[in-house]
Amino acid sequence: MKTTARLGLLALLLSIVWAACTHDPDVPPRPAPKPDTTAVDSALLGKWYLLGSGWRYDMDPQPLDTVAYVLEFGGDGSLHGYAVNGSYTLKDTALRFKLYAVDEQRMPDRLLTYRKKLLSVYRYTIYSDGLLRLYYDNDTKYLLFDRKEPAPPVLNQLPRALLATWRINEYRLIEDRVTRDLSNSEPIQLRFNADTTWTLQVSSGQTTGPFRTDSWTIRFNHRLKPMDRFGSPDDRRLLESLREVVWYELKGDELTLYFSEGAGFISCQKVEPEAGRIDEHLCQPWKLVGFGHTADGSLRELTGADRLSNKTFLVELLINGMLYTLSSSNELYGNFSMNGQSIRMNVGGGTKVGETKAGEAYVRALNAAERFELQKDGRLKLFYNQGRDYLLFREGISIISSTPPAELLGKWVMADLRRYAMPPTGFKLSEQTVDFRSDGFVYITGTEPFGTSLGNKLPYGYQPWGKEDNLLVGYMYFSCRIDGDELRLGRNSSVDGPVYVFKRLRK
Repeated sequence: MKTTARLGLLALLLSIVWAACTHDPDVPPRPAPKPDTTAVDSALLGKWYLLGSGWRYDMDPQPLDTVAYVLEFGGDGSLHGYAVNGSYTLKDTALRFKLYAVDEQRMPDRLLTYRKKLLSVYRYTIYSDGLLRLYYDNDTKYLLFDRKEPAPPVLNQLPRALLATWRINEYRLIEDRVTRDLSNSEPIQLRFNADTTWTLQVSSGQTTGPFRTDSWTIRFNHRLKPMDRFGSPDDRRLLESLREVVWYELKGDELTLYFSEGAGFISCQKVEPEAGRIDEHLCQPWKLVGFGHTADGSLRELTGADRLSNKTFLVELLINGMLYTLSSSNELYGNFSMNGQSIRMNVGGGTKVGETKAGEAYVRALNAAERFELQKDGRLKLFYNQGRDYLLFREGISIISSTPPAELLGKWVMADLRRYAMPPTGFKLSEQTVDFRSDGFVYITGTEPFGTSLGNKLPYGYQPWGKEDNLLVGYMYFSCRIDGDELRLGRNSSVDGPVYVFKRLRK
């Protein structure tokens, strides 16, 4: 009996031990997760583009600016946008923004206004048409956003003050927070062209790309790939910082480009073209022959009607630094500057319709021109792309001019020189003769009216560019009147310029 009781007690103890070993112990409950400080609305996440602003019950919002303001909501509560970065918090439809501090003294008024609107946002609504409204100013007004990026505005005219060459004097990048002074270094120049392209020139070369701008914003892009070499590492960092630029400020001859909400900047000084360095031999109309490649000497010539047309692929460089050009289908204006064999061109103002690929390549090459060479055969080469490519031109006076009349041909001697409000001349009129010939050249003796710097044999054109009663000799335009045996050539005669009177020499 005792043995049975002992066995029963032992079995009970073993069952208790077994249960203790095999049963999970009680685990204290985990604390409930804290609610996220930022709720997530998947419909709100991603990029939105500002369409405009209006009063709460106004169904026709007005554009805030010509800029495509973008606002991007991150799933982690981060906020990124056009010169606005920070965070947001959600609770139901309530929405609040916190923006990082910025240097407001450097920020344009329009951006400051936009930031203030965002900081006063009270709630949001996404409508069935997919548009987002952010209500602000005590719920009385709203900002309207869309998922689709609006098309960039069509500008009637680029800011003319911007279209120039600028020397970069200093800049500051965000990653090193150090202002770099370049005023005593090898010059780095930034040029804005009228065809909405820009060129960055460093000591070892240059690169180019398109830009978009209005009265205060500007965006850059370039075609260099990450593996392409460009200047020094600092030059490359400066180039990449151009892509971050958001707005600019112009004060006289000073230009400042801002990025990273004003904390980064590039400061520039306008470069004026050097006066008195224009080569007169270059100043005449030129007809494009083709696109050349320096390394192998290949030349892709114009074909078809473009080859001989007086309406396409012509450029005229004027002695005052201005230029006029015809591309494949457009009439363009601009300016140029020279220093020795170096040349810089700014082309673009004018019509912009129906340009062919060759026409686009032609205008790009003019804007990228670096230096020129006048060949022994009278042709002109404009080198670009660090000298690897060039445009080849031949004389263009004969193409833009009409056949001279028979009464102009022959030899003439100066009989009178009328200079209004000018002292008498110090030379004998009879020593000044001109001989117009049918081969397109005029042979000169004496110094007037064409000077001697270009020599005594000059090309001439009658009625150039269709201008009646005009004569082009070298780079100089004259009014031309033939009355029997008398020839009158006027140089700026409409503003009291000299009038040269010639008599025909009979054999």
